[in-house]
Amino acid sequence: MAKYEKRSADEIKAELDSYNEKIIDLGESFKRDPSIMAEFFQFEANFYQYSARNQLLIYQQNKYASIVGSFKHFKDQGYSVQKGERGMKIFVPVTASYFYRKGEKQATPLKEATKVERDLIKQGLIEVKSMTRFKLGSVFDIAQTNCPPENYPKLFNMGEQSIAHDQVFCKLKEYCESKGFPVEESAEMRSISLRGTFVPATKEIHLNEKLQDTQKLGTFLHEMAHAFLDHGFPEDYGVIYKHMHEFEADGLAIMLLTRFGFEITDPMKDHLSTHYKAFLSKLDGLDANQLKEFSIENSIDRINALYKEHIDDFLSIIDEVSLSQNDVSNDECDMEMDPWEQEM
Repeated sequence: MAKYEKRSADEIKAELDSYNEKIIDLGESFKRDPSIMAEFFQFEANFYQYSARNQLLIYQQNKYASIVGSFKHFKDQGYSVQKGERGMKIFVPVTASYFYRKGEKQATPLKEATKVERDLIKQGLIEVKSMTRFKLGSVFDIAQTNCPPENYPKLFNMGEQSIAHDQVFCKLKEYCESKGFPVEESAEMRSISLRGTFVPATKEIHLNEKLQDTQKLGTFLHEMAHAFLDHGFPEDYGVIYKHMHEFEADGLAIMLLTRFGFEITDPMKDHLSTHYKAFLSKLDGLDANQLKEFSIENSIDRINALYKEHIDDFLSIIDEVSLSQNDVSNDECDMEMDPWEQEM
């Protein structure tokens, strides 16, 4: 990457205008490839379908659950649930067969029939009845198994390995943490649909550890935008805040990825487009006073201001990164300096 040089106000304005136009164009025009959805439905067909009651139970325990199955079902697909994972409880139907012995009013389970009674049952001389009852069983999300990310359907593309993306992530992670926002790659996200989250109460950014370098950088920049934009949860937090915040975080992430020379992934385009259109639909129902607070223009102004505030720092930091270096481990973020080197 060429050494960064500060630009004039006119150059910065021209750059921001081009980014803003790109964000709006993506929001208006992006549509998911239908073949990706078809592949997902095909993939999902290999897994159990659940009743409305069980779907509600699963949602209450893990609202981000995506592809769910029992321990045995994942095993039948060639995967195993990882050690220590806790399942989500659902109701499992169990059919019980029983009969009545002569002179008795209490039912006897079929499995307790004597040899003589089994012979009579075969002859049709003793009637067998069945009833269905429910017991609690456990199911798991695919994220709780050892299914590798490359085997996920494209709808849940977790990205690819990239030394360039990883090096930029490491540098910007340090910067983010220096501003008081700790970044953690977490195994606690029991879903492949949840990429990351910002926790306003603790100022922490959590990233799904299953993300590969390309998706990880984009997700990190999105959550970092939430942090820097101080996206909290006001008392009157509603759906419009959610869509506005997601649009703003996507917008800033797209601006930064573009400035760093990286492609915008389809999942990010899809996410931006979904929340942009939802935000617009909510704006239609607001009065003139409310539109002073909520508008696309206001959101664009906020992300432009944040971009201008931090871009010089970002670019001077990653100026040190050699994007052509091929011998850097992806574990570089976690490497500590040797004690001997610290003394030099």
